[in-house]
Amino acid sequence: MTSSNRGGRPSKREFILEKAELLVQERGASHLTFDALTEKTGISKGGLLYHFASKETLIMAMLERYIEAREQRTGAILAKGEITGPDAALKAMIIAELSEPHEMLAVDSAILAAVASNPSLLDPIKHKYTELSARLDNSKVGGARARVAWKATIGHRLMRQLGLIECETEAQCAEFGKEIVALLDEDTYNANK
Repeated sequence: MTSSNRGGRPSKREFILEKAELLVQERGASHLTFDALTEKTGISKGGLLYHFASKETLIMAMLERYIEAREQRTGAILAKGEITGPDAALKAMIIAELSEPHEMLAVDSAILAAVASNPSLLDPIKHKYTELSARLDNSKVGGARARVAWKATIGHRLMRQLGLIECETEAQCAEFGKEIVALLDEDTYNANK
C-alpha cells in the first residue's frame, strides 16, 4: 500500500482493483474512469475516492498489484523446483513474464497509457527496477547477457500487448521462451565464450 492512499480495508481495495482490471479487460484502457468503476463495483464515486484519492492513485495501486502478481508467479515457478542453479530466480522471473495471462495485457496497456501521460506514476516503484538492475548485474552469466535476456522478454511482452505477434504459434512463443532462458544458462554461456 502506498502512503498516498486514504486507508480503508484491504479487502475492499482489492475488490476495487480487481474490478478496475476487469473493466479495462472488457472495455479498454480509455474506459477506466471513476464513473465506469462506480457502475462496475456498485460503490459510490465518494467511496472510490475514499480508497483512491485520484485516478493516478488508482493506477499506481494497479501497477503495484501488477508487480506483486509477477512476483507471485515467479515464486510459484521457483516453488516447483524445476529451475535450479545460480540464476534460477532470473529464469523464473523471465518465465513468469512470458506466461503473463493474455487478459492482463489490457491492464498493462492502461498502466502504460497512464504512465505515458504522467511518468511520475512510476516514482513509487522505481526502487524495484534498481533491485532488478542489481540482480541482472550479479547474474552468473554477467550483467550484459542478463540484460539482453530481460529486455528481449519485455520487448516480446510489449509486442504481445500491441497485438504484433498474434501470427506466432504457441510453439514459436514457447521456443522463444526456451532460447531466452538459455541465455541465462551458465553452461550455454561458457560454451559460447
